[in-house]
Amino acid sequence: MKSPSWLQGYVESLDIPPLGRYRSDCPVCARKNTFSVSDDGLQRLWFCFHADCNVSGRTGITLTKDFAKHALSRSQAKPSVPRTSNTYEMPDTFVSLSRNLDAELYVRSVHAYDAYLSGRADIRYDFKRNRVVFLVKDGNKVVDAVGRSIDGRSPKWYRYGTSRKPFIVGDSSQAIIVEDCGSACSISDRVTGVALLGTSLLQEYIPQLLHYQKIYVALDKDATDKAIDMVKTLCRVVPTKLMVLPRDLKNMTKEERDDFLRNRIDR
Repeated sequence: MKSPSWLQGYVESLDIPPLGRYRSDCPVCARKNTFSVSDDGLQRLWFCFHADCNVSGRTGITLTKDFAKHALSRSQAKPSVPRTSNTYEMPDTFVSLSRNLDAELYVRSVHAYDAYLSGRADIRYDFKRNRVVFLVKDGNKVVDAVGRSIDGRSPKWYRYGTSRKPFIVGDSSQAIIVEDCGSACSISDRVTGVALLGTSLLQEYIPQLLHYQKIYVALDKDATDKAIDMVKTLCRVVPTKLMVLPRDLKNMTKEERDDFLRNRIDR
């Protein structure tokens, strides 16, 4: 839907601090809590997440001395991931990964062991469900966990909590969206990995992605159509590109993965 002419003036009138964000009911379609405005220090970008609306746009902002000083101080600070209020208590069945050889071998096979050893990813073993467990964190706080079956039982992936938060590993200002935790870990030494735990971009995930300078969507080949739709959605609020994979990132050797990313990640 094309943005109405009055919407730019409405967005400019909102009391949003430099580099701040705003969320409300959409002033165009009136859907609840679907309208997002982000201020990147030079302009404001707006977007309605509802599929029947999808109004979007951007507007320049008049810079003042106070605005510039505040924007500069914020830009020099390390960006933080939006916090969630979820609480999660880890089961006592989560033990050290080293307690189970099959679990450790799985983590090595998907090239996630380096992320585990370096502390970028917190990976455990659930001896009750016989799963490799990737802890989902909000800062240093554990808010959820995702378990991967290592004995063939269904479901292959199991979410323990209700956070509706993606698994994020790494601290780069650029991120690659992938399907699973192993792939996210395998690239986390070069760029932030964001695992959707599937091929769907939940609406709740989007605010957690807005602080990245650039996002790449790299789903498996059989989900290319979904990846294209994802790029179309995200590029309205954050610079986003499609990344076509020759094969799953976690199945590449480190050398293959490094060469692939070196030629495709903007520096």
